[in-house]
Amino acid sequence: MAEVSFIKQEADAVTIRITGSIRIENAKRIEEELFKVRKEHPEGKLILDFSTLHYISSSGLRVLLNIAKQEKEKAVVSGLSLDLMEIFDQTGFSRMFEIQRKRNEYHIADMQLLGTGANGAVYRLDKERVIKVFAKDVPEKDIRRERLIAQNALISGIPTAISYDVVEVDGQKGIIFELLNSNSLSYEMKTYPEKYDDLVEKYIALYKKIHQTEADPDNFRNIKDVYHEGLDFCKDWYTEEEMALLNELLESVPDRTTLIHGDYHPNNIMTQDGELIMIDMGDMSMGHPVFDFLSTAATQLNLPKIYPEYAAVHTGMPVEMIQKTWRRLFDSYFADRSEADRTRIEDQVALFSKFKVAMAPYYARSATEEVIKASVDDAKQNLFPRIREIIGTIDW
Repeated sequence: MAEVSFIKQEADAVTIRITGSIRIENAKRIEEELFKVRKEHPEGKLILDFSTLHYISSSGLRVLLNIAKQEKEKAVVSGLSLDLMEIFDQTGFSRMFEIQRKRNEYHIADMQLLGTGANGAVYRLDKERVIKVFAKDVPEKDIRRERLIAQNALISGIPTAISYDVVEVDGQKGIIFELLNSNSLSYEMKTYPEKYDDLVEKYIALYKKIHQTEADPDNFRNIKDVYHEGLDFCKDWYTEEEMALLNELLESVPDRTTLIHGDYHPNNIMTQDGELIMIDMGDMSMGHPVFDFLSTAATQLNLPKIYPEYAAVHTGMPVEMIQKTWRRLFDSYFADRSEADRTRIEDQVALFSKFKVAMAPYYARSATEEVIKASVDDAKQNLFPRIREIIGTIDW
């Protein structure tokens, strides 16, 4: 059942509430009632209160399109749920209306800090939930995308934490996730060395599972689009010629429609009841597995050599264990290849991983300028002089 009701008239606005669901069966009636109330209260900007609206079909969106056409100024839609907000974003209606979405509000002072990361911090909300609070410079669209990616990954069979709503936390945005009663994989590996062999096998198996999972293009972005955005962020650190080479290298990689995590390492994985569960899903997308390898190699092969102290912090493991884990992962992943082929592919990955290193101004933007500069210098010294060796050579 859906109802239209007049709420209040102010000097510069009139508020009309629509409750329930707008479907094809009631869309015509809702439109007639909406136009009737608006005609009775013609003064001021129109505010549509959707705080109690649970669903809107394409017929309902047509109703909104018709009301928007008759308004002299952009109408306001307030109280949108996250699901309705996604519909508005997907259809472009978020650009037709002024959106005022009220979210649940929380305060950091009321919560326990559990950990910090590159893009924010995680706080305990209650016995079963946490809030990942994002840094103020993280765009809201990226936050909503991370929540959607986590849900789509779970539906695709990738073990990840259950995600809930986007919320406000002292003026910042956050996502509520289930609280995993567990430790990070990196903690388990370094604290319980007797478990290392079993844990690393599960780590490798999950890596393979991700790369064998077909991605729905409607739910996951192409990794090349993600990297193009990142490259735009880095342009002040490189010459035009260097930027052209980075873009050429990116486009030379074959396209794939399987999933990749984007930042796969043991500090982004939790262990719970013997199962590995992915976290930090913001970079999950679809594309060639080499993009996961370049990311994994950047943190487990290159970073320990360039800046070992930061590598240990980033991955949550001592450098020796980082390098050991990389060796086990690579050798197992390509176990069916000849020794010569494995050597060739590892050389490719090692060189290609410098691409992620080159993008430190984007991917490591929360790090110190010293770390970013060291990464850029490494790319200039070790990637660009050899970049032609890898352009167009990824053939596995």
